[in-house]
Amino acid sequence: MTGAVEQTPPAWKRGKLSYGIGLTLHTANKMLEAGVIEAEKHGVPMAIAISDAGGNLLAFNRMDNTMLVSIQIAIDKAFTAVFGKRPTENWASSFREGPLIPLFVHERLITFPGGFPIISNGVLLGGVGASGGVKYHDVHVARAALKAGGFSLDDADAAIADLEDVGKE
Repeated sequence: MTGAVEQTPPAWKRGKLSYGIGLTLHTANKMLEAGVIEAEKHGVPMAIAISDAGGNLLAFNRMDNTMLVSIQIAIDKAFTAVFGKRPTENWASSFREGPLIPLFVHERLITFPGGFPIISNGVLLGGVGASGGVKYHDVHVARAALKAGGFSLDDADAAIADLEDVGKE
């Protein structure tokens, strides 16, 4: 059909990651501990959530004096990273451009930075979400958690590079 408009948003075609099991509570707790240490370095109280490959909450930490709204945002960032198979901030342009606006009926989708899929050997094991600071803090805290778990840092490093590029402008 000539001139037909592509109906499937490109973001949905990124499904090369398969869902897997293997993220343990022990590993999730190590990730939370590293996230807290990173948040303390920045002087920002944070909420940090780790979800399994089904988007279900596996482990959670809310530091003292964290804004209460950050609790649900961190949990939803972890959920969104799993269900979307990509960093939460990568969804923002898709929602702004319009093709995914109907998905906003799902109350848990978050497009703020600081949510990343937990990936090991090309398999999606879960998601991590951090909330409580500005996007810079959230991304760094989530990255520290990923690093402590021994998971891929590619998405987090790309997000940090983007933040540094924006800061130079």
